[in-house]
Amino acid sequence: MSAHPEISDLAEPVSVLAGVGPARARALERAGVRTLRDLVCLVPRRASEAAAELTIAAARERGPGPVTLRGTITRVALQRFGGRSTLRLTLADETGELPVLFFNQPWLRKTLAVGSAVQFSGRLGGARTLALVSPRIGTAEKPLAAAGTVELDYPAVEGLSSAALGRLARSSAARLAHQLADPLPEEFRARHALCALGEAAARVHAPADAAEFERARRRLALEPLLRLQARLAERRRERRAGDALLVPFDEAAHAARCARFPFALTAGQQRIAREIAADLARPRPMRRLLQGDVGTGKTVLGVYAALCVAGAGAQTAFLAPTELLAEQHFQGQRRALAEAGLHAVLLTGALAAGERRTVLAQLASGMADVVFGTHALFSADVRYRRLALCVIDEQQRFGVAQRGELIDKGRDAHVLLMTATPIPRTLALTLYGDLDTSVLRERPAGRGSVRTRWVRGADRRRVPQFLAERLAAGERVYWVVPRIEAADEVLDEDGRSSGELASAERAFEKLSATPLARHGIELVHGRLESAERAARLERFRSGAVQLLVATTVIEVGVDVPEATVMVIENAERLGLAQLHQLRGRIGRGARDGWCLLFGAAAAAGRFEVLERTHDGFEIAEEDLKRRGMGDLAGLRQAGENSEGLAELELDLLLAARELMEAEPALAARYAVEGVAAPAP
Repeated sequence: MSAHPEISDLAEPVSVLAGVGPARARALERAGVRTLRDLVCLVPRRASEAAAELTIAAARERGPGPVTLRGTITRVALQRFGGRSTLRLTLADETGELPVLFFNQPWLRKTLAVGSAVQFSGRLGGARTLALVSPRIGTAEKPLAAAGTVELDYPAVEGLSSAALGRLARSSAARLAHQLADPLPEEFRARHALCALGEAAARVHAPADAAEFERARRRLALEPLLRLQARLAERRRERRAGDALLVPFDEAAHAARCARFPFALTAGQQRIAREIAADLARPRPMRRLLQGDVGTGKTVLGVYAALCVAGAGAQTAFLAPTELLAEQHFQGQRRALAEAGLHAVLLTGALAAGERRTVLAQLASGMADVVFGTHALFSADVRYRRLALCVIDEQQRFGVAQRGELIDKGRDAHVLLMTATPIPRTLALTLYGDLDTSVLRERPAGRGSVRTRWVRGADRRRVPQFLAERLAAGERVYWVVPRIEAADEVLDEDGRSSGELASAERAFEKLSATPLARHGIELVHGRLESAERAARLERFRSGAVQLLVATTVIEVGVDVPEATVMVIENAERLGLAQLHQLRGRIGRGARDGWCLLFGAAAAAGRFEVLERTHDGFEIAEEDLKRRGMGDLAGLRQAGENSEGLAELELDLLLAARELMEAEPALAARYAVEGVAAPAP
């Protein structure tokens, strides 16, 4: 599958290549590849050197890791579970035997019959028993690559195999990579040890060794980062030219605002309140990201900013991702606002038509100083007399366009973005490089500590008695299950059945049949009508019931100081950040709390992190290492593909930011055209 001899324009569509018809062109487009330039600059997912061949005994002695083995198949068994399957083989040589597993590839049973002489190359692993999982297969007719050979792994997309994509990329790069002119200054490339763009595109598809692949990958992986930083630099320049509401700083007024709250602000809250006040005292629009771990009191700072803006005669919109959280903010803050002489309103999709008309009229006339709400705040019929501040809580739950719809309802409106998901510095600089950042770490005084334990084996049988003691003491308990309904039987990492996944409905049924139910039990999940869900949560909050079975719908917006215990079933199905957010629902009062994790051994590493630390920023850094940037905060929302950014060195990230700020003409080119394609 090589390019036509006459093809020489990198801007041409991939459909000009021999063997790329409409179906393959659509498959390539799904991989982010539309032009020959995209194809040439495609970065393989990884490169590895073919492992040296070992005997089975030597491989067992060495333990987990890449390995190449040769032997004879002595046993074959196909297990089916619903629509899934596991093909379990036994490979034997003169030194021993080893299990080999293939998932959801039942057709291999015909190829890999008992008595077949084969060669396997893959990763040896397994939580309980060493096994070779989904290895590559070599035969006498098609042997595997020799030891030390660099093997490239390209992404597979529906309609196009990884091997086919690799062949297209390699042939196109061999012919066209030299045409890629590098727009980066030579001095910049030399300072950061970067090869030229054309050389990188050629070498990444045909590296002499793993080190050469890494040098080429490093240069190509920089491209999407440069595009993103170019757009952020443009936004920073536009912001400096803005004409926002100016609120002059006054020490007496600042002290009076802080005194409005029924508690003393922590040192961290005081510091950030002054940062916000300084932003509002400038004519350029504030763009501040407030990161605060769960329970640190971020909402107070949003209200502080609203008090500042109201003092200058303007309005604030306080946006929350759920009706539950919007209602909680409204109920919790309207008294403090009223004591300051301000009128607060609530606008959500659940409002009756008459109530909605009243709220809209108050916003349009300026009678309403602060509005708390959900997506309803940026509906077309919502008009503000003078919207000067947008406070966006849990901002990562809104897309860039959604945030823009609200902000655009004001003229050069100030924006305070808040998140309880701490963002590692690397990610913050990448995705939010146009924002000033404040970090709130201290928790208010008087809060209890929370201990986290991964509960397994015989310890699980002691949990009901522990819960009974806590409930009898008047405390509240959350029982969290990721799924609403039961799921089919699943396989664990060793191909064994791990049984039916838990469900909130089933957990509610089981707990309702135990002595714990005498303390009152409710079930809450996302399919309930909002009014019914709110009513059930209120019964839990008031103490009418003390045990709440729920899905992750309670992750934000539920504040019950009496809740001291959280049990999370199938915790392996949730990421570190989400587990940390969930346990933030307990320990919000003076009593100590317990977070008990029920989960599979496959997630032992995650559970150990949660047992070790409650520092959300340390947890976020760990999540970044495990999952990559895109999974953490949604680079795709910002129009970028996240592959290739997860491992990018911080020095290059900072260099890209500096270069795009210092070279406006280059930044404009990257922002509009881009230069090379993102990796799919």
